[in-house]
Amino acid sequence: MTNQKDTGRPFSETVVITDDQTWIWQLTTGLLSRLGSAHVRLPSTVPLRQSWERLKLAPHFILHWECQGRSASALIEEILSINPSFDVAGRIVVLTTDPTHEDVVTIAELGVTRIVKMTSREQDMARAMTELQTHINSKNTLSPTEQRWRKLIRAASMLSEASPAEARDYVAAELRDLGGAEKSARYHDVEAFLHMSCGRDREAILSWHRALERNPKYHHAYFSLATFYRHRGRLDEAIAILQKMQAISRQSTARLVAMAEIHVAKKELALAESLYRSALDRDPLCNPALGGLAELRFHAGDLEQARFLLSKSQSVQKTATHLNELGIAMVREGHYQEALEHYTRAQYVLPQQDKSALLYYNIGLCYARWGRPQIACEFLKIALIKEPQFKKAQRLLARLETALKVEPRVA
Repeated sequence: MTNQKDTGRPFSETVVITDDQTWIWQLTTGLLSRLGSAHVRLPSTVPLRQSWERLKLAPHFILHWECQGRSASALIEEILSINPSFDVAGRIVVLTTDPTHEDVVTIAELGVTRIVKMTSREQDMARAMTELQTHINSKNTLSPTEQRWRKLIRAASMLSEASPAEARDYVAAELRDLGGAEKSARYHDVEAFLHMSCGRDREAILSWHRALERNPKYHHAYFSLATFYRHRGRLDEAIAILQKMQAISRQSTARLVAMAEIHVAKKELALAESLYRSALDRDPLCNPALGGLAELRFHAGDLEQARFLLSKSQSVQKTATHLNELGIAMVREGHYQEALEHYTRAQYVLPQQDKSALLYYNIGLCYARWGRPQIACEFLKIALIKEPQFKKAQRLLARLETALKVEPRVA
């Protein structure tokens, strides 16, 4: 087994995420050791986002579905939030001991196809180890056609109206080649993304409905259609789809966050807060829920709670961006004192490492627009300490110092 203290290089080993000292771990490490497969065990509470540069090269992630610290579904959702094109089917193996019907639905919804049922009975252990060995030894147990389909769906899901023509052409060509005479649910799913990326909204909706008519259990089409409605501002239709999915499987924290964000957009803040808290009940380390709830508490004036929530998050970039954008809007409207009070509160709640150069630049810009260039210069210097090559801050500082007839001193 790889020494966990070797933290200076990326993992090229298989990553096993399971609770410490369980029989699941003992069986898994025994098999991997016999196969000569380098591996490392990590607890389910591992900060994936912070560690992703080291973890992303792992050939396989073996996840015990019933982990106590953090659920495997939450870990897979975080991987997908970090890298939406991650090959879940090819690189994730789920070990499960007693899956419920809802577990089965959730595993399918996440796109996991490598599943090993584990029991403590000797004959079942042998069968499970054989299955796991097959998954580890074979880079991909899927047929070449199935591999192409999965790659195509990932590529289609990344399409938008801003996508280059080459990306759409690739998806269209692959779809023609793979489609066949009988149009499957995933054929219409990919077709819908092509329509959407070309601005053909009506045709996109029809294609997603055709996908669901073909296969009412095709989860990807449900979530894709809900996401489409959200982006088009059709919030009631989006929430209706997500609620339908939630009634089938309640384990997805990503879906709870998506529902909460829709309620925020509809100004239904109590419902949004309830959903964010439900997501955190399922996964206390869910970054989008921590950030979303922190923003609600920030706007409610509860700065201590907002600060506490952000201190627990691995990524507050989205929240920092939102707070910056609000301040910029206030400055643009000439509400300088209100903007500075807002920035002061933002400085208080954001963790030190997430107080970006842009935040200090915007404070400096606000003071400059308000006619207080000397204080503006001080904040611009802080911005340049954080990001020495920040051109906009350099130019504004030079202009203000020249106006003040002070020798420019660019950090």
